[in-house]
Amino acid sequence: MIALLLPFLSIAMSTSSPLEDPLAAPKTAIFIHGAGGGGWEWKAWTPVFEKAGWKCIAEDLQPVSAGIEHTRFSDYLAQVVHQGSRRGKGKLVLVGASMGGILALKSSDRLKPDAVVLVNSVGPAGVGQRKSKAYPKVVEWSKGTLKETQDSMPDSDDATIQFAFHRWRDESGAVLGEISSGIRVETPTCPLLVIIGDRDTDVPNAVGVAMAQKYHGELKSFPGMSHVGPLLGTRATEVANWTIEWLNKHVR
Repeated sequence: MIALLLPFLSIAMSTSSPLEDPLAAPKTAIFIHGAGGGGWEWKAWTPVFEKAGWKCIAEDLQPVSAGIEHTRFSDYLAQVVHQGSRRGKGKLVLVGASMGGILALKSSDRLKPDAVVLVNSVGPAGVGQRKSKAYPKVVEWSKGTLKETQDSMPDSDDATIQFAFHRWRDESGAVLGEISSGIRVETPTCPLLVIIGDRDTDVPNAVGVAMAQKYHGELKSFPGMSHVGPLLGTRATEVANWTIEWLNKHVR
């Protein structure tokens, strides 16, 4: 009988992923996109995280029913907090890019994540020199040209540029204005990773350096990467894998 069972045991063992541990606590990663973008920005990251055993939530931030021009930062924040509160038990990491970074920082005080990862994130109040900027009620990024997308994604391939070009959306000028004026956040009590691309022309590298210093986080700079390069560049999977290695050291 044992001899008959051995082939079946061998097959079962060979088809089980070495990353799966039925006794391990569930792990959830909430990915928060940047202004004018969507959950699609994380298309290179989610497969990497899922392979490492993370449940991934990468939802589009939604405007209020009255329209994008009436949407405020607090509306987006409430959505992120809701995503985190309904995940259930287990480990939680917040991963935010650009505008999503400040949302990750602001929501961390309520969600108490096990780690926060910021990718070319805008800075909160009190970090770096800032100058308030006026925005129209609606920033019409959906009407941008292909050339503008190409210029903003110098480290992406043509297919990804086309993919992004057809998905940019309009953004609330009020939200961008609030961020420009400075969003106050509490110091995270969990491990913090700050990722910057050294060719980011949207958010100065000094902002990321200042956040890492202020919040006692780890700073990782990727050479040759643009503002969206860590997510949509040709080396996006490399950045995601590096992040997983960091999480393996800091989230247990």
